[in-house]
Amino acid sequence: MNAILDALASQQRQGETSLIVRLEPDLIQDAMNALGDYRKLFAPVIPGLTDTEPIYAIYERMRQADLTQQTILLFVECQTMGEFREALGRLPIRKSSEWRSFDNVDYWERYFRSVNDSKVF
Repeated sequence: MNAILDALASQQRQGETSLIVRLEPDLIQDAMNALGDYRKLFAPVIPGLTDTEPIYAIYERMRQADLTQQTILLFVECQTMGEFREALGRLPIRKSSEWRSFDNVDYWERYFRSVNDSKVF
């Protein structure tokens, strides 16, 4: 978390308003605590399977919505979507505005390619 906070401080000094980092699923709660006042987008990423283009597009729309507020994209590297769901299941529920439907498989499937198929769902 210190590395993320140091990167944020450096970018703020340079006038930048965004940051993209990768973290392990078990660090989601630490990131939420450390980055409490920042706008955050947590996105599950399975190396080699996740199509990150739609995630970057959502992140960019979110960032452009308010360029004065620092926005952070946190790629959560997982081996399976189950690993991501388990990590989220351990988190305390906060305001509903901070959460989206993580149990909606149809929503998340569009970000992953099938192992046997190269197209995005």
